[in-house]
Amino acid sequence: MNRVVLRGELRLLIRDPAVQVALFVLLAALAAAVAQGLLRHDRLLTDLAERLYEDAARLEAVKWQAIRLKEQGGEISPFRDPRNADVVGRRLGVQHPMLPPTALGSLSVGQSDLHAAWQLVSLDPPDRLLAEGEFAHPRQLAIGRFDVSFVVVYLAPLLLLGLLAVNPAREREEGMLPMLALQSGRLDAWLGLRSALRFGLVAVPILLAGAGVVLWHGESGYEAVGEDPAAAQTGLRYLLWALQVVVYLTFWTTLGAWVGTLPLDTVRTALTLAGAWLMVVVLLPAVANVSLELRHPQPSRIEYVDAMRAATDAARAEGSAVLAQYLEDHPEMAGEDVDFDDFFAQRLLVQERVQDALQPLSERFEQQRQARSRQVAALRLLSPAMLAMDGLADAAGTGEARQQDFQRQVQAQHETWREFFMPRVLTGEAFLDHDAIPGFERTEESASSLLARAAIPLLLPTLLATFFTTLALRRSRRLHKVVAGR
Repeated sequence: MNRVVLRGELRLLIRDPAVQVALFVLLAALAAAVAQGLLRHDRLLTDLAERLYEDAARLEAVKWQAIRLKEQGGEISPFRDPRNADVVGRRLGVQHPMLPPTALGSLSVGQSDLHAAWQLVSLDPPDRLLAEGEFAHPRQLAIGRFDVSFVVVYLAPLLLLGLLAVNPAREREEGMLPMLALQSGRLDAWLGLRSALRFGLVAVPILLAGAGVVLWHGESGYEAVGEDPAAAQTGLRYLLWALQVVVYLTFWTTLGAWVGTLPLDTVRTALTLAGAWLMVVVLLPAVANVSLELRHPQPSRIEYVDAMRAATDAARAEGSAVLAQYLEDHPEMAGEDVDFDDFFAQRLLVQERVQDALQPLSERFEQQRQARSRQVAALRLLSPAMLAMDGLADAAGTGEARQQDFQRQVQAQHETWREFFMPRVLTGEAFLDHDAIPGFERTEESASSLLARAAIPLLLPTLLATFFTTLALRRSRRLHKVVAGR
């Protein structure tokens, strides 16, 4: 490529008012998104640290209170007695397993506003514990949060297409293409150069913003919430996040370059690109969401609540019989002096009876959730924007997969908690094993799982970009022959 053409293109690009406006809008949006993400990240870490400290301080106070009551005696309500296993396991010694954000968590909200960053583990039923997590206000969930992923998926393609809309439609209208041919310039190389420069103008600030966020966080702020298992994957996650940004914006760049080679004037080129953005970013995701609700609607929550009330009433009416039946089936749980009117033992077993009665409904909810997840995975293939949004969230650690993995670990901790406290509640003996209460240790998913999920969001936009690149090169070479008179 002629160096004069390259220098002239750079000079025109810098002086173009449209480029200056687009760059200003992009930088302002990135600054606002990064600022909001950093504030949200710091608030979350502070909240998690406070909750972790409260859990540890409460358990330590309960342990020493139980020792004091054992040694010195004293009167205390059975519902506040730290020597009561049910009271400790249900209220005084509860835990809050946490899912701290990764170093890239500021870049994408993902599913983190739909799933709690911490959950409660106690002897209460799991469905009741889910309501204890921290969730955003419903209005905030409907509006959504402004983050860097929003800038990448929605705003960056619009700015990029605006810069590509006059490339090369304006030159064709002004009769400049023959001048390039006279300078022995190749139109395909010239088109690639102009597209690459505009791609870099949009992509580079985004990549630098992402790198800045990662360097800003590092491991700072995580000391208060313990060792972060995801810290070892920070480099890999940023690489996948950056690749997703590059691949997604490359798709839009090649699409804009191809449309620019079509025999359209500047206005029609701009309208065509705007229509493509509207279709890919807005209409296809909306249609996918509507089809999801029609195909797999959520089961009735009212039916679940009614069934819970009926099962609870039935089990409570037979409280003593339930306890007697359980101790008959598990004689190792019975002490020497069995009190069939023990409130705490009856409550625990009534809870178990209710959970068994609700198992069919719970399975229906889980089957429906899995069916919705499968359809979402299929529908996202319709739109590169949906793939990019999922890929960016997954790389940032706020995707559905990491949230579900955390949910499974919390459920396992809930079962461990129940197995630890249930025999001690049923025996009715004084509980002094506070140091033996099982703790929660979260593990991070493997790098291979992360790479496997990133394949589809990266592969499909790459194939589309390759397809549009081929079309653009063919048309630009054909156009070169026409303007060169060959």
